[in-house]
Amino acid sequence: MKLCFVFHFIIIQILCSFSLFAQQAPLKLTLFANFTFPNGHFEEKIGDNPRITNRFGFDYGKNAGLANNGYGVGAEASQQALAKNLHWIISARFLSNSVDHSQISSFFHNELGDSVNVSFENGKLMNIPILTGFSYDYTLLPDVRIYALLQGGLNITRQPYRKVMIDGEVVEETTFRTALDFGFEVGFGVEIKNKYNVGIRYLNLSIPRYEGSRRLNESFFTSIPKRVMNVDGDERPIAMFVLFLGYSL
Repeated sequence: MKLCFVFHFIIIQILCSFSLFAQQAPLKLTLFANFTFPNGHFEEKIGDNPRITNRFGFDYGKNAGLANNGYGVGAEASQQALAKNLHWIISARFLSNSVDHSQISSFFHNELGDSVNVSFENGKLMNIPILTGFSYDYTLLPDVRIYALLQGGLNITRQPYRKVMIDGEVVEETTFRTALDFGFEVGFGVEIKNKYNVGIRYLNLSIPRYEGSRRLNESFFTSIPKRVMNVDGDERPIAMFVLFLGYSL
């Protein structure tokens, strides 16, 4: 983690230095919509070794993000740096993904038996990556440019709340606090008439360690040491492909 921090710090400092050489270059602002497609563990609908325990309640299993396809909005500023085709960029966005607990429901329904009606309720996954980096473009046609980019920075993230009900009665409620971690993004795209921007990007937001609290119902968990327990270090990798649709002001 420390090595990752140092790497990003160095990159950010270099990129900020680029901007010092381009004080007279105009700053371009692009507003955009994102459509996200979870990848890897983030899209898994059930993790390794799901189980019911008095300590963890309904454990969804290791790593699984349960994320559906999502959406987001954001803004990106860019400025020429050192070379004509090299640009310093900084971006911020809000990303949201709903949760698919169909496999979780099916698994625990089979575990508890047909006589028990178990249901799940979840909020939405939230990520706010704030990244900086650089892009390099090439003029393909007079009004068409293609580009590639690399960004790195911080991500503000939060897992959705979880609620488990047995025969209509709430037996578990889990809430999470906001977490902070690093992330990076690589991608390529096409810009038309210096206004319209379409691209595809791969966004990796590391493996945040979420913390929060879990409240269990003693009528179902009859041997719990206490009703409210801390959630410490629940790790959930976050990675996705992002379809980028932008318009430059």
